[in-house]
Amino acid sequence: MNNQELREILIKELGIGGLPEEAQDEIVSKLSEIILKSLTVAIFEKLPDNARAEFEQIGAKGDHALIQEFLERNIPDLHALMEEEVKKTLQNFAANEEKKNG
Repeated sequence: MNNQELREILIKELGIGGLPEEAQDEIVSKLSEIILKSLTVAIFEKLPDNARAEFEQIGAKGDHALIQEFLERNIPDLHALMEEEVKKTLQNFAANEEKKNG
């Protein structure tokens, strides 16, 4: 799942397609940050101990293609994990919105 796919999913799921693009960008940016943090924790929990140091080294290089390749090699259900983290974040966001409005 790349950034554009994530953006499209968030806009669709949140029903914010009618908002100005600037507002969409702000919401998507904030949620993407939360998803990334949540996903990083989930990835670390799934990574075998012997792969964690290698992941930190690869992550420090900032090479997204290399990171993606490493994760796909070490976490067989990576795509499902990503989808789950997006879903959880959206559910939490919806629950928080209901509390605020409610």
